[in-house]
Amino acid sequence: EVRTREGSRSARSVRVTASASNAGLMAEGPLGGSRRGAWMAGVRKSYFQYIIRRTATTEPTLAFGFTDLQGKLTYELGTAHHLSLSVIEGRSDLDRTRWRSRLGTNAVMLADNHVTLANLGWRFTPQARLLASSRVAWMRERFENLSRDELALAGGYYGEWVWNTNATWLWRDSAPLDFGWSLRRLRADGFIYRYQFNPFVIRRLDEYRGHGLRNGGYLQQSVQAFAGRLHLAAGLRWDRHSVSPGETLTPTASLAWLPHPTTRIHLGWGQYTQFPDLHWLTSFIGGPGLLPERATHYVAAIEQRLGERSRLRLEFYNRQDRDLLFRPLYEPRLIAGRIFHPSADAPVTNSMRGWARGFEILLQQRTANRLTGWVSYAYTRTRMRDGVAGVSFPADFDQRHSVNIYLGYRVRPTVNLSTRWIYGSGFPIPGFLRRQGDRYFLDAQRNALRLDPYHRADFRINKAFVFQRWKLTLYGEVINLLNHANYRFDSFNGYNSRTGQAFITLDKMFPVIPSAGLVLEF
Repeated sequence: EVRTREGSRSARSVRVTASASNAGLMAEGPLGGSRRGAWMAGVRKSYFQYIIRRTATTEPTLAFGFTDLQGKLTYELGTAHHLSLSVIEGRSDLDRTRWRSRLGTNAVMLADNHVTLANLGWRFTPQARLLASSRVAWMRERFENLSRDELALAGGYYGEWVWNTNATWLWRDSAPLDFGWSLRRLRADGFIYRYQFNPFVIRRLDEYRGHGLRNGGYLQQSVQAFAGRLHLAAGLRWDRHSVSPGETLTPTASLAWLPHPTTRIHLGWGQYTQFPDLHWLTSFIGGPGLLPERATHYVAAIEQRLGERSRLRLEFYNRQDRDLLFRPLYEPRLIAGRIFHPSADAPVTNSMRGWARGFEILLQQRTANRLTGWVSYAYTRTRMRDGVAGVSFPADFDQRHSVNIYLGYRVRPTVNLSTRWIYGSGFPIPGFLRRQGDRYFLDAQRNALRLDPYHRADFRINKAFVFQRWKLTLYGEVINLLNHANYRFDSFNGYNSRTGQAFITLDKMFPVIPSAGLVLEF
């Protein structure tokens, strides 16, 4: 389902971007004299890591960079057939050698990730009421993580061959029938290691190798009534995995109602399944007996238009999960005041269930001139319970409060200002931990300790110069304008078996990053 836009069929164009943080080149144009096709090619390179190394001198941070290429060809064979071929090649790397002495035993110092995706598509329109599309794709990913001692923490390979077909049949006016089928051949090979205080004591968290076949299909019927003011949809999906036991059948239903031209009410319900990743099904700590994870979703939303360019949306949701994967006897903790020492090969089981509930409110204004932007606030609560260990805790990504604000203002037709501010209450630090001063100790409660809230403000100014055949845009921007120290959990580096003191590494995220550049279009 990775999609990229098509190249321009009207004329050839080139777009060049150059700044202190990245550089890129994008070219596109029509294919052939008849202009029945188009081509597009681009390349980008990030220089983020060099800026971060110069601005972050005291603490380890995320000094990463990337390079990627993409290309796409599209062509129409008559009015009924449309062909496309796209390729994406990307490589990202992390280098924190400069902060080697500040990293924990299991913190990542060097990392490399290489991804390739090729996608061949065919769209077939034999008649006005039938549209079908098929895609054949190939994907591979190789990755490697090294510790401060340049020892392997993780590495591996993942690959897929995918065939995907979807169709829409308008068998009756205002009643489209959607259906489709997919087939995926999977392969995975890799490992995850951890070290206890010194590089000679290895804990094998995971080792896996295998392949599998996934296939599934869906059918969904939609109906519109009352001049489009009522929309109903109901569907059913079937999935099967050659390694995981059993088959899954999941229904969904939704309703959209417009009681007024400016008001929209939406209700949705669905059951969903997710098979375990192939590395769990072929791992010595997992196995083919693992069941699919299951969830039931409920959602209700109301959206009110406030004029032609503004809207207010309020959404509530409730999700019930069961058969979630968890390693209940893997993490060290306190039980009845005594330290529990886990086994390195503690198994993965379907022992966890839980729920997530919350709401989000969004106010948005869209306009090409003057003030545009949005403000949103979200509140969430989660709770998980493991049936084997009998512990209850908030989810690892439980974020109670989050605020997103984006504002753009066009001062003149060629001058634009924009700013963004993000706030999020702290995520739990995963594990059975408590803090005492500047030290950490094992605890009886999981995820009771949280990171500090996340704050980040960005600012950007654009100035465009428009000429007859080309356009030049100069810009300046500052990421993390207030230089707020935001941290994320990086690694657990062991514990003292006598005192219960635990050792963890927290990563500082982006420092203040100023940048300036230009965009040339011709």
